[in-house]
Amino acid sequence: MDGAGLSDREQRALSAIEADLRSDRSLDRILRSAHRRHRTLAACVLGALTVVLLIAASVTVAQPLIWGFAAAWILTVFAALPPAAEWARRRWQLRERGPRAG
Repeated sequence: MDGAGLSDREQRALSAIEADLRSDRSLDRILRSAHRRHRTLAACVLGALTVVLLIAASVTVAQPLIWGFAAAWILTVFAALPPAAEWARRRWQLRERGPRAG
């Protein structure tokens, strides 16, 4: 976009739309859960790749496979930490609430 930007009227309309979207809790929950699902899926795929590379590196003892495994392991750890921390935080919160009466 090489134009001059939004007019004042367009900017006010955009601000109103953004405010409506920010106040929509169900949309926020859907977007957060989708983001969490994608992050968890990425961690699982990286974990599977890491296992495959570990097995291949163990069998062949080839330097590129060993280095590939090391790189995949680091990526897997960094991808899996946020979902694991979120899971642990939710478990901790549920434990603090105590057993439900019912």
